[in-house]
Amino acid sequence: MYIKMRVGLEKRYISTYKNIVREANKAIKKAKFKVSRSKYEKALLTNNISIENKKKRLAKYLHELIISSFSINPKQVNKKSIENLRQNIFLMREIIHKIKSINNYLEESFLKELGIIKKSLTIKALKSKKPEKYLEQARGLSKDYVGKIEHTVYTLMQEIIFFDKKLLRGYAKKEINAIKKEKIEIKDLKKILIIESELLDALEAKIPPANKVKAKLFKKETFNRWIPLVFALLSSFETEHQKEQLIFSKLKNNSRLRKKIENKIKHIVNEKEKILKIKEKRALSMEKLGKISDDYRQVFHEYVFAAGL
Repeated sequence: MYIKMRVGLEKRYISTYKNIVREANKAIKKAKFKVSRSKYEKALLTNNISIENKKKRLAKYLHELIISSFSINPKQVNKKSIENLRQNIFLMREIIHKIKSINNYLEESFLKELGIIKKSLTIKALKSKKPEKYLEQARGLSKDYVGKIEHTVYTLMQEIIFFDKKLLRGYAKKEINAIKKEKIEIKDLKKILIIESELLDALEAKIPPANKVKAKLFKKETFNRWIPLVFALLSSFETEHQKEQLIFSKLKNNSRLRKKIENKIKHIVNEKEKILKIKEKRALSMEKLGKISDDYRQVFHEYVFAAGL
C-alpha cells in the first residue's frame, strides 16, 4: 500500500522530468555505451564565451551523457561496456565540477554585482565561529523540495521502461498539486543558485568516481535505486537552470548592468594565469595573516572561483 502525500509541482518541473522519460525510453532502443569524448572535453576548456552560455552548453552535455550512458538494460552490461561507462562517468563528473565552479562564481561575485547580496556566503561563513556549520545551516534542500524529488523518482520508476516496477513497493506516492503560474524575479536568483549547487552536490555523490564503477552497481535492485535518483536529480537541476536562464533573459534588457558585469567577468578570466599563483601564495600564508578585510576576502574568492571557469 502506497503512502499518499500532496506535493506542489510547477508546470516547468513536470515538463522536465517527462522529457527525461521520453528520451530515456527512446535511448534504450539504441543504447550506446561509447560516446565521442572530444566535444565534451572541448566544452570544458572553452573560455571564449560568456559564463551564461558556457554553463548552458555544459548543462546540455551533462544531460546527453547521463541519458545516453544510463538508459540501458542492466543485464546487457559487460566488461567492455563498464569500461566505456567509466570514461563517460569521468566526463560527467568533470562537467559537474565545472558547473559547480561557475555557480561558485555566480553565488560569490555575480549576486554582489547585482546588489542582491552585500556579502558572499563564504565570507559570512569565514567570519562565523564555525564556518562548516554556518554553511550547512545556510544551505540544504527544504522538505517540500525533497518531496518533489521523491515524486520524480516514483514517476520515473513507473514510466521508464527499463526500470523494474516491482521495486516501486515502499516508495511514497505523491498527489500532485500542479502550479500553473510561477512568478520569477531577479531577486530569486540567489535561492535558485543555492538549490542548483545542492542538487549538483547530490548528483555528484550519486555518480561514483570512474574507478569505483563495478558490475555490482548494475545488479537489479542497486540499479533500480541508483539510476532513477540520478535522473530525478538531473531533472530538478534542469528545472532550476531554466529559471536561472529566464532571469538572465530579463537581465539582457538592462544593458548598463549587463555591460558592467560582462566587463568584470572578462577582467577576471583574463587574470587566470596570475590567479593560480595568487591562489597558491595566499592560501599558504592565510593562517599567518592577522585580521583580513572583507574586501580582501571578496577579491581572493573571486580569483579562486574564476580559476575554475
